[in-house]
Parts: sequence; C-alpha cells; structure tokens
Amino acid sequence: MTELKKHSEVDQETDGIQVFLDKIYETDLRNLLKKCYQCARCSGVCQISKVQKFTPSRIIQMILEGFEDEILDSGVLWDCLTCNSCLQDCPKNINFADIVRILRYKMRNKSIHNLDRMVAHKGIYPTMGELMSQDHIKINRPLDWIPKGCKISDKGEILYYVGCLPFFDYDFQNLKSIASSTLKTLCKIENEPIVVLREETCCGHDLYWGQGKFEVFIKLAKKNREKFVNAGISTIITACAECYRTFKIDYANLFNDFNERFNVQHIIEYVYNKWKQGKIDFKQPNDKYQKITFTYHDPCRLSRFLPAENNLVKKLREIFNYLQNMGYNFKEMKHNQENSLCCGVSSWLNCNERSKALRYTRILEAKEVATQLYTSCPKCNVHLNCIKKDYEEISSVEILDLSEFLSDIIKIKKS
Repeated sequence: MTELKKHSEVDQETDGIQVFLDKIYETDLRNLLKKCYQCARCSGVCQISKVQKFTPSRIIQMILEGFEDEILDSGVLWDCLTCNSCLQDCPKNINFADIVRILRYKMRNKSIHNLDRMVAHKGIYPTMGELMSQDHIKINRPLDWIPKGCKISDKGEILYYVGCLPFFDYDFQNLKSIASSTLKTLCKIENEPIVVLREETCCGHDLYWGQGKFEVFIKLAKKNREKFVNAGISTIITACAECYRTFKIDYANLFNDFNERFNVQHIIEYVYNKWKQGKIDFKQPNDKYQKITFTYHDPCRLSRFLPAENNLVKKLREIFNYLQNMGYNFKEMKHNQENSLCCGVSSWLNCNERSKALRYTRILEAKEVATQLYTSCPKCNVHLNCIKKDYEEISSVEILDLSEFLSDIIKIKKS
C-alpha cells in the first residue's frame, strides 16, 4: 500500500507539472517560425554575432527545412545571449529568444553537451534555485541588509521581493546595498510595514531561460505563488529586471489569474507612479550631483523583453528629463532604451572572452558621456563591474544600481 501511495503521488505531481509545461513548450517549432521570409534582419542586428559566428536567420532556415536535430547537436544555441535585439527589427515579430529557450529544453532532455562548463561561478546560483524548488529544503535568507528603522512583516499587502541579492554577497561586493536602498525607499513612502519573506524562493529566471529546466521553473513558480497568497500579498515590488520580467510575463503565462491577483511593479514603475500621484518629488541636486554626469544602461529584460504597451523605459526617461530640468546632469549613451547593448552574459552563461568584448564596448560607450553608470539589473551590475578590473582605461567609470540613486534623491511631499 505504501509503494502504491508513493507511485500515486509521483503520478499526480507529474500530471500537475505537465499542465503547466503545455503552456510554455511548443513541440513543433515550425509553428512559431513559419511566418519568417528570411529577410535576415535578425542576423544583421545580432549582438553576439559581433564577436563570433552566429546567424539566427540561418538557424531558423535550417529548422524550417527539417534540420532541427543538427542545430541541437551543434550546441550553438548555448551561445545565444537571449537579449532579444533580433525581435526589435523582425517584421513578423518572431521571438527568437523563445525559440532558443525551447531548444535548450530539448537539448537538456536529450543530454546534449556538458552545460556545466559554460555556467559561471561553478553553477552555484542556478543550483541554489534548484534546491529551493524541493519541498524538504528549508530556506533561511539573511536579513542583515534591512536598513535600521524599516518596519517589515511576514504578512501584508506590499511585498518587496529581494531575489538572490543577499546570496550574491558571497561572491560580489556591495550588492546588498541594492536591496537596502530599495527597501529604504519603500519604507519612506509607505505607512504600513513592508513584507519581506525570510523563506523567499528563487523566481527561476536562470533555470527557465538559461538552463532549459522547465519542470524546476514550474515548481518554483508554484511555490512562490502559494507563498504570495498565504502572505496576503496584492503588490509585488522588485529592483531586479529579471525577477520583474519573470513575474510580469512568465508567471502570467503559467497562471491565468496571476496579473489579476498580483500587481507586479519594478521599483522604477513604483517611484514613477508615486511621483505622478503627487506623493513624492525629487530633491534639488547638491554639490555632489551637480558635478557628476551620469548615464543609464537599459537591461535587456526591461527594454526588449516586455510587451510594446509596457513603456517602462519611457517612464524612466520622463523622470530623467525632469531631473535634468532641476540641474542634474544626465547624458544618454549612443545605444539606449530598446537599442541598448547587452552586458554579454545571460543567466550566468558564457562568461568568456567574447562576452568581455561586448562588456568592454559598453563601458567605453558610457565613458564617452558620463562618469557614473546606473542600471537596474544586478547581473548587469556584476558583469560590467567585473570587466572594469581588467582595463585601466575604463576603470574610472563608477557603476551603481538605479535604486541607490533614487533612494538618495526622493523626498516625501507633505499633504
């Protein structure tokens, strides 16, 4: 009886995963590619093709002609940045990054290639995500980053989803300041305590887009949704571009009611809304900010991975223009918003000499216009700061998260 019960539980778990898997997995990719008429614009704008041979249009053509297995065997799709630059110029709106995501799942299931050698930092961060998906694992995230005076709770309406930032601190310096600055901003504006979950679960972005581990991603999503419901959450705020995209789009693809039940906002969106509602304003620039010229690096997940109606990058430019009129010195890089250059490393994959060339180019572009570079993706922050250490000519550019800047200049308007 015990063995029969165990088999029954496994079957139920498999069936539950399959329902969600059907929503995010397409067995015949030609259904997604048949509109392509081989204009090759995707290959022309491909960012990784600037440092190695990579032609999305040729890959699409081979799949359409029945050579999908050859593409899988080649392993070339592990090199894709999934930056979605190709989607911006595609006249048929073919999402090549989605094709890569599905083919990585197929490669994973066929055990093609040893992916471990491609994952940066010995794969520790995706592995942590996998561990969190297991029911018997107890998660105990550090809370030493919470600013003094900030009231937090384990139940309430507004959740700050901190993501993996507290864990990154073991490898990288000063990333906890992103979490502290974001929570400080929320505590300054909101009257009620902000929900911070010590047992918070990874959003699963890297496992979904980079590792091809869809089943693990689904388990993480189900666990997160359950925790959000149990905590009484109605609004989810994050400072991570990847977490934002994952909740806003990918979780909504799994759960039909996710966006109805939870209002997902990036900290940029949250600050913009409070500003437009007249609840906050920005301080006049002091001597420090009058002397500094800053620019902004748009992460792929905020600039090219959101629906056209989500104009988050435009809202941020509205804030920057307002700050410019106040006396702040903001300068735009040549490639910005949806045309922003990629940091070169996606989902901890391919941190190599080719990606370093892309990062070096991006920092050079920033140096041409500013002394400080802000971004809203912790991984962009990590990878751009990393390349600075190797080249003296770009080492002077200071790289920070936008949340740190916003926290410093926001002021509450008296009612």
